[in-house]
Amino acid sequence: MTWDRDSLDSASVDVELWGYKEEGNMASWDFMYTVASQVRNTGSYTFTPESRPDSEYHIGSIRVSAYTGQEGQANVRALWSSVHALAWQLEELFYRDPVSWSAQRCQAWREAEKELPNFVPDMPPCPCTLKQALVDTGRFQADPGCSLMAGSTCTYHPGAVHCVRSVAASPDGAGQQCCYAADGRELFTGDTAGGSTPDRGHVFGAPPYRVPPRVPSFSHWLHDVVTFYYCCLWSDNCDVYFELRPTDDCSRYVPPKAGAMFGDPHVITLDGKSYTFNGKGEYTLLQADDVRLRIQARTAQVSNAQGNPVQATACTSLVMREGESDTVEVRLPSARDVDAPQVLVNGEVVSGTLVLSGVFVISNSPSNVTVHFQSGVGVEARSEGGFLTALVLVPPNLKDKTQGLLGTWNDNPDDDFTTPSGDTVSSTADPMTVYNDFGASWAITSETSLFVYTIQEEVMYAEKHDPSFTPIVNPPPLPAESAEGRKMAQICGDNDQCVFDFTVTRSEALAASTRWAYDWYQAVSKDTRKVASCPYVPTPEHGSKVGGPSYVENGTVTTACNQGYVSHPTRTVTCKADGTWDGVPGTCVASSASTAAVAGGVIGGVAVLCVVIGLLVWRMRDDKESKRSKDYKTDDKKESTPET
Repeated sequence: MTWDRDSLDSASVDVELWGYKEEGNMASWDFMYTVASQVRNTGSYTFTPESRPDSEYHIGSIRVSAYTGQEGQANVRALWSSVHALAWQLEELFYRDPVSWSAQRCQAWREAEKELPNFVPDMPPCPCTLKQALVDTGRFQADPGCSLMAGSTCTYHPGAVHCVRSVAASPDGAGQQCCYAADGRELFTGDTAGGSTPDRGHVFGAPPYRVPPRVPSFSHWLHDVVTFYYCCLWSDNCDVYFELRPTDDCSRYVPPKAGAMFGDPHVITLDGKSYTFNGKGEYTLLQADDVRLRIQARTAQVSNAQGNPVQATACTSLVMREGESDTVEVRLPSARDVDAPQVLVNGEVVSGTLVLSGVFVISNSPSNVTVHFQSGVGVEARSEGGFLTALVLVPPNLKDKTQGLLGTWNDNPDDDFTTPSGDTVSSTADPMTVYNDFGASWAITSETSLFVYTIQEEVMYAEKHDPSFTPIVNPPPLPAESAEGRKMAQICGDNDQCVFDFTVTRSEALAASTRWAYDWYQAVSKDTRKVASCPYVPTPEHGSKVGGPSYVENGTVTTACNQGYVSHPTRTVTCKADGTWDGVPGTCVASSASTAAVAGGVIGGVAVLCVVIGLLVWRMRDDKESKRSKDYKTDDKKESTPET
C-alpha cells in the first residue's frame, strides 16, 4: 500500500483497519484493529494479511495516521483508502474455498433481504434508449464506472457502453441504474450479466443521511456492491442477485420536455413555440412554484464585428435555485479570450463536479455545465463562440405547473405568452407586442433576484428591464447576392434564427452559435420523444434468445431452440407502436418432425407385418404361381432438422 508521505507531518505512522456496518436504523463506522504501529513514514508499506474470525464487517477502509501511541482515535488528521470489500482479512475458510464461502454469504444476503422493505416498485423508471438516457440530464447522470465520456470501460457491466444513475433517490433512499448497448437498447439482466440493476442504497445517499440505507456511498457498498461480489464475482449465483435487483423495463418512463434560450435571445418554449425576446436586463426564464424552482437569465447588449454596440442582446448569465438548495450561477467570464463558463455557488467561484445541498453540478467539458435538481429539472449551460446557450429539461411531474419565458407547459402553445398576472398575450401578436407586454413582464425585481452583483453590475442592472433599450425586431433582409448575403447563407442555410442574428449584428460568431444551438435543441427534442416499450420476454426453456433482444418500438426478439425443439408459435416477434408484440413470443417445444418420425416408424412396421401375412396367405392359396414379386417398397422417412 502507498500514500502521500508529505500529507502527514510525522516520522512514523499507524496503519489501521476501520469497518462499516448497519444494524436496523443505526449505522456505525468503527475501529477494527491495528494492522501495524509506528511504521516509518516512507509512503509505502507491505504486509501479509492474517486470517481473522468471521467478521461482522463486510466493507471498510485502511487508515494511515500519525503515530500517537493510542489506537483507534476518532477525528484525527489521517489518510483513508477507498471503501472496499474486506475479503483480504477474512477467515481461513475464504482462502481455502472462496467460492463456497461467497455462495454462503450470497444466500445469507438473500434471506436478509426478505426482512427489508421492497424498494423496487418506487424506483424511477429507466429511459428506454441510450439517446433518452444521454439527454435526460435532470433525472439521470453518467455512471463513472461505465461512461461513454470515460471510454466505456464497463467492468461490472459487460456488453454495455454507457450506464446512468438516477440523480434523486426514491422515497426509500434507493437509486436506479440503467445500462445500454452500443446499438442504444437497454440491457436486461435476464439476457446478460451486464444488465441494468437498481440499488437499495443511492450512491449519493438521501436525507436523513445518517440513517441506513441512506448513508452516502457506504449504504450502497454494503447493500449493492459487496453483495454483487458475493453472488456474481466470487461465486456463480448471479441469478440470486438479479432476482433481488431486477431490471426496470422502462414501461413507466416519460421523457422530459425541452425549452431553450440562445442567440439574440431566441426562445423556444416547452410547448415548442418559437419567438425572439431581445430585452436588456434580468428575467425569469422558468419558475415552478410546486417545487419553488427559479431559473433567471441575464442579458447584455452585443457588438457587431467591428466592436460597435448594436440593438441586440445575448444571454450572459444564468442563476438558479430550487427550494432551500444552494444557489448556482453559470456566467460567461469577463475576459473576452476565455470561452469556458464560470460557476458560482452561493456567490463563490467553484470548479469540478459538485454534490451540493439539493443540487448537483457536473462539468464534463470546459464549455459545458450541467445542473441537476432534486425535482428532476436539468439545466444545460453551454458556451459556444463566446455566447451562452441555456437548455432546460423539465420532467412530466411539472407539466401544467411552469411559468416564465419558457411558457406554460400544457401542450398548448397558444397560451405560452402568459404574464405573471395571468394575462395572456396572443400567440400571433407582433414582435414588439410580445416584447413589451409579455417578455418585459417577466423582469425580476431586486427582492426576487438570485444574482450576485459586482459594483459595476449593481449600476448596470439597477433597472431589471432597461426601458430605454429598443431592440431591432424586424431587420431588413440582406441582398442574397451581396458578399454579406452569401456569407450569411453559408453560415445559416435556411435557419431563421441564425439569419436574424447575422442580419442584425453582422456577427459571424453569434450567427454560428445560434445555428449550433438551434441544431442542438432539435436533436434533444428528437431524442426525448416517447418510445413505446413491450413486455419483457423470458428466455425459453430448452432455448435462448439471439441477436440482441430489444423491447422497444420496432425492436425484435428472436428465439433459438436446442436440437430436438422448435419455436412455437413464433420464432421472431417485433414490438409495435402500441406497446404490444406482433405475435406470441416463442417457447421451445419438442420438434413435431421428431414426433412424426417416431409415429412413422410405428406405422411402417405395422405395414410390413401386414404385407408379410398377406403374402403367406397368397402363397397358401396359390402354390402353383411360379413368379412372385420380391420387391416391396416403402417410403423412406427423413428426420427434419430441428429449428435453431
